[in-house]
Amino acid sequence: MDDTVPPWPADFPPVHELVGLALRADRRRLNQSQRAYAVSRQISRDVLARAEVDASGMRLDTITKLLEGTGYDVVVVPTGWDILGPWWDLTDTEARTRGGGRFPAHREVKESPAGGPHWYQYHEVLGRRGDGTRPRWSAEGFTPPPGTRYGKVPTLGEDGRARWPFNDMYGDIRDGQGGVLDFGDDTDGEPS
Repeated sequence: MDDTVPPWPADFPPVHELVGLALRADRRRLNQSQRAYAVSRQISRDVLARAEVDASGMRLDTITKLLEGTGYDVVVVPTGWDILGPWWDLTDTEARTRGGGRFPAHREVKESPAGGPHWYQYHEVLGRRGDGTRPRWSAEGFTPPPGTRYGKVPTLGEDGRARWPFNDMYGDIRDGQGGVLDFGDDTDGEPS
C-alpha cells in the first residue's frame, strides 16, 4: 500500500455518514418526509432515523437492506482507487440548522443571502428575538404539497366568508354589509 495516497479525500464524508446521505438523497428524489419514506419502504422510522444520522453501529445486512432500491450500494474497493466523484452537494454534507441538525431531505436548502433569510430578518432582526446569529443555510421558500393545511379551519360567518381575523384586518368593526361603522369623533362630540 502506498502511504502517500490517502484512501479518501480529507473533505469526503466518513463511511458511516455515506449511508445516511444515500438514504436522504433517495428521500429527496421521491420528495418524501422521513415518516412517509419509512412507511413506503416498510421499515422502522427509528431505524431509518438512526441510519441517516450515524450508521456505524448497524449490521452490514441491515445497511444493505436499507440501501436496496435506492440506487446506492455498499462496495469494497482497492485503496486509492479513484471512483470518488462529486456525488454530494454542500447542502448534503455541510448544511445544518442553527441547532446542529440536518434539514429535511425533501426540502430545497440554499445558502442564506448576506442579510439572512426573510424569516430571520422579520423575527430576529426587526422583532429583536433569537440569538442574533445569522443562519448560513435556509430551507425558506418551499411550496407546500397540494392539500396541506396549516393552522385551524376558520369559522364561517353568516355570509359564508371566513370570520375575522381571516377575512380582513378590521373585520371586528365592519357593519356586516361591507361598510365601516362610523363611531364619530370623540374630541368635539360631532360625528365625523
